[in-house]
Amino acid sequence: MQVAVIGAGNMGCVYGANLARVGEDVTMLDVVEDHVAAMRDHGLQMAGLHGEFTAEVFATIDPAEAPKADWAIVTVNAYNTREAAEAAQVLLKDDGFVLTLQNGLGNIEILTEMLGEDRVMAGLTFHSGDLKAPGQVTHTNKGPTYLGELDRSKSDRLITVYECLLKADVEPVLEPDIMATIWGKFVHNCGLNAICAITDLRPGNIREVPAVDEFQTKIIEETLALVEAKGIEIPEKDPMTMIKEYSAQKFHRVSMVQHLKRGRVTEIDALNGYVARESEHLGLKAPYSDALTMLIKGLQHIPVNKTEVGN
Repeated sequence: MQVAVIGAGNMGCVYGANLARVGEDVTMLDVVEDHVAAMRDHGLQMAGLHGEFTAEVFATIDPAEAPKADWAIVTVNAYNTREAAEAAQVLLKDDGFVLTLQNGLGNIEILTEMLGEDRVMAGLTFHSGDLKAPGQVTHTNKGPTYLGELDRSKSDRLITVYECLLKADVEPVLEPDIMATIWGKFVHNCGLNAICAITDLRPGNIREVPAVDEFQTKIIEETLALVEAKGIEIPEKDPMTMIKEYSAQKFHRVSMVQHLKRGRVTEIDALNGYVARESEHLGLKAPYSDALTMLIKGLQHIPVNKTEVGN
């Protein structure tokens, strides 16, 4: 099976390395040249939850150089989804397809627009990784990898992907309504990522600071009000309690913290920014989400302390 990973950042490396570890032929596509060069010259060096190992992968910045892929995992940030779709058009075999594991909303619409709905599979992940240095990633947090077809079918290709990810030990779970699950994860991310990024706290520290704990409550309440207004049913019966309990147990660096420390644009517009925009469109108030979005955008313009990158 020839698999490509479009976006070889922390999350892409977790999936690409573990698929390569169990024998899949994996291409890692990324735009960061020193990271790609390190993977090409020394392999993808992994540590963390699956131990230390070096994954032999084909790494490139040019999709035209890569072997044609049976399927590709899209793990780029939301603002690069259109470029990822363009790369997939080059990378994939004629009957190939993409599985998006991206955060936020709007990615599936772009992928289906550019590739066709029949070439897009949706998913989401609760795994986390930390890019320590070019070509070196630590797998920091594990959890389910939810998968589903947009038409809710249990297709042969869905089963194939499930079996590949099961062999790679990244905990795949088949979902009959993947869009409902994605909205559930959206609520989770809105209540966690940007709050950790703005405070530099780990998730488990949020409850230790009453003001930040209350701020998280307000953010989740605004997000759930939007979900209700849109008439969306998410899987969690009590998402507030679920997010609070999850946060209390986790002490990894969330992806948005890593992006800010590396001077990268975040996915805030596809998360809390989406809540603020859509709430205004529907006549709802979301002042906490709006303020959080603006503050994160301010942090994106602060010069990076190069000594912190990779820490």
